[in-house]
Amino acid sequence: MTDALRFERGPDGEDVNEAARGEVLDRATTSGDLSLLRFLVEQEALCRANSGGGLGEQAALAGFLLAEHRRPEDVWRHHALKRSNFDAGCAYDVEHLVAGGIEATKRYVEASDHPHRADVLALIGGFEDEDDVEEWFEHRRAYFED
Repeated sequence: MTDALRFERGPDGEDVNEAARGEVLDRATTSGDLSLLRFLVEQEALCRANSGGGLGEQAALAGFLLAEHRRPEDVWRHHALKRSNFDAGCAYDVEHLVAGGIEATKRYVEASDHPHRADVLALIGGFEDEDDVEEWFEHRRAYFED
């Protein structure tokens, strides 16, 4: 099944599997399948990196649903989506990166030898107040519920 959801550039340059991922994302919204959400975010990051720009509602929703799981180890997936293109870098909130908890995520990143470690630390270094992140979650939930 995952092959049918992978990013695949078609002859017109568009991702031939983007619509299929959107359908699965609708189901993942209610199922809370963490491994599926991780895969979808990875594929959306590839799609956005190869699309020429933009974030798109589907990528934004996939990223937020993954953030709701609040796992520090997902920081790299969020960062990949954020850095996938200039527009995504502006539109994809940095709060996604600290969704797993500010201090827990900082410790996780600091202990890593990931090639983007310094970039992520620079992005999340100014976060200190978990209440601000919780407020962001509330606003994003309200946005996607509407």
